[in-house]
Amino acid sequence: MKHPAYQLRPNKAIDRLTLIDALRRLAKLADLSEYTYYGLGGPYLEDFRLLYEFYPEIKMISIEKDEETFKQQKFHAPCGTLKLKRAQFKSFLSHYEAKDRKSIFWLDYTGLEYGQFEDFMMLLGKVAANSVIKITLQAEPREHLRKAKEFREKFGALMPNASADPPRTRFGFAYLVQQMVQIASQSALPSAMPAMYLPLSSFYYSDGTGMFTLTGVVCFRSEVNKVRDAFESWEFANLDWEKPRRIDVPMLSTKERLHLQHCLPRQKAGKVLRRALGYLIDRDLRSSEFKLAQYATFHRHFPYFMKAIP
Repeated sequence: MKHPAYQLRPNKAIDRLTLIDALRRLAKLADLSEYTYYGLGGPYLEDFRLLYEFYPEIKMISIEKDEETFKQQKFHAPCGTLKLKRAQFKSFLSHYEAKDRKSIFWLDYTGLEYGQFEDFMMLLGKVAANSVIKITLQAEPREHLRKAKEFREKFGALMPNASADPPRTRFGFAYLVQQMVQIASQSALPSAMPAMYLPLSSFYYSDGTGMFTLTGVVCFRSEVNKVRDAFESWEFANLDWEKPRRIDVPMLSTKERLHLQHCLPRQKAGKVLRRALGYLIDRDLRSSEFKLAQYATFHRHFPYFMKAIP
């Protein structure tokens, strides 16, 4: 199976690092050594590598259905404690039992299918309290505008307005996907149940195609305020299903980033950073300042990519 080089895409890399950030705050609620992380890691297992680097006490299990990708995972495994399982995720999920053990799941999908929401809903009903579920879904309106009727028929049960066409903008479509995730979570954990799914953060970005990602925690309704207290000061917190935040960082050289470092951190930094560089980095003034403002927001989560000569 062919895979894009996810490990080299800065927007995706930032998405990974914000999860690492969220787990730092999760540690206020429970000991991270009590958690097991389950992911669909792809051939390079980048999320597992990061998790081992920052939180080696978290147990890790990767689930992969493709035989050749599974072989690549064996080659790229970042540590000896990672367990690699070759299985269909639906099959794995049907046999998964929490048994009061806390979990962190990243449902890192590359498409948008109704069955993925079914996986999410099933998982919500299985995990232990204070477990984290992150779901990533395709959010590319071009893929669905030509087949609006088919989209409504497929996802109508999850849409806030089942008769409406999907939005034409990437932001609008990402927000629709978030609303669908919200409806799915409330269907799986209705108000009569003791537990609920509380969102922690949500983003949309381009990763070759439009993507939406949301991280949330399953918690008892009686403990919602405790969870909110752990995350309310986080700069990326979205605890009330507000609209997702955009990730759209520019491509900057290492020399440019080092030059801008003395200007950071700073609010409303686009104009300041553009003046510090002295030139435009995108097609015009407005887009250049927007991209630099994005860099200011995410610069601590922006990885360095370097060329090495063997």
